[in-house]
Amino acid sequence: MAISSAFLVASYQVRITEAIGSRDANELFLNVIIQFFLIFIFVLIVATFAAFIISRNISRPLRVLTEAARIIGEGNLNISIKISRKDEIGTLGEFFNNMVIKIKDAQERQKEISRLKSEFITVAAHQLRTPLSIVKWAYRSVLDGDFGPVSDAQKDILGKANIANESMINLVHNLLDAARIEEGRFGYVFVRLDFINFLKSLLEEKKIVAEKKKVRLLSGNTIHGEVWLNADKERLSIAIGNIVDNAIRYTVAGGSVELNISQEDAWVTLSIRDTGIGIAPEDKDRLFTKFYRGSNVMHMETEGTGLGLFISRNIIKSHGGEIWCDSEQSKGTTFFIKLP
Repeated sequence: MAISSAFLVASYQVRITEAIGSRDANELFLNVIIQFFLIFIFVLIVATFAAFIISRNISRPLRVLTEAARIIGEGNLNISIKISRKDEIGTLGEFFNNMVIKIKDAQERQKEISRLKSEFITVAAHQLRTPLSIVKWAYRSVLDGDFGPVSDAQKDILGKANIANESMINLVHNLLDAARIEEGRFGYVFVRLDFINFLKSLLEEKKIVAEKKKVRLLSGNTIHGEVWLNADKERLSIAIGNIVDNAIRYTVAGGSVELNISQEDAWVTLSIRDTGIGIAPEDKDRLFTKFYRGSNVMHMETEGTGLGLFISRNIIKSHGGEIWCDSEQSKGTTFFIKLP
């Protein structure tokens, strides 16, 4: 109305001036303008207040939903939002709460399945360990001639059977270690450890395997001096030993595996570089998960549990360290182990 009045007065200002005089016309025009601005300000205030109320009614529930989603993203499912509205926002809140309940139920079922699986693996592994040890003793006794002479052909067959039995024993040990890690029973005894001498001893142990595979096992010129760690020697030997074993196993004859260390501030980093088959890009994200083996690895080595890297990562993390790798398929892999 104010705008229409202003346009009307402006359009007929000349005729109005002729009819009522210039002075009265100017006063009329000024009054219309003042009324226009007053009405405009009033409408603006009302619109702003209405927009604030509407925005508040919509944005506050959305902020609540956003905060709840953030909390769930951090892994906390013990949350329920309260929205008493009956509109679309209220429906969204009810859907959100139902979704949280379903996720929580699924998580509980997954935990129970994981617990039962770990329990089954533990029981099965324990049941297998004793008979496998007896079989190992029997093979060694026959091969050593404790029960009489053994022909070369018999030794060859028994030797292969003994190697297969050793693989089964290693599998049982890995299964038990993985189960203990998941159950929080993989205990550690931390002592002051001379890391350099530890690595030298480990290299000596692995040289026999490397020579049999015709792979050169090298220690870089940085492995000297003194580096002390607070570590569990037995567990750390398993972790680093798994990485070295893999490097040797997946490197073709004539290749090499080299260990180097570097020290920076309060950290020491061990690198284990091989000239092996490398890791396919699609396998890198699942490299440290349980029972996972890359497709190129399975083609080269049919034996293996897919537990070695899972165990190694957990041991390194329990020592306050990190483990990662760089790899190029068909050109080799370098694993890095960083320890405090």
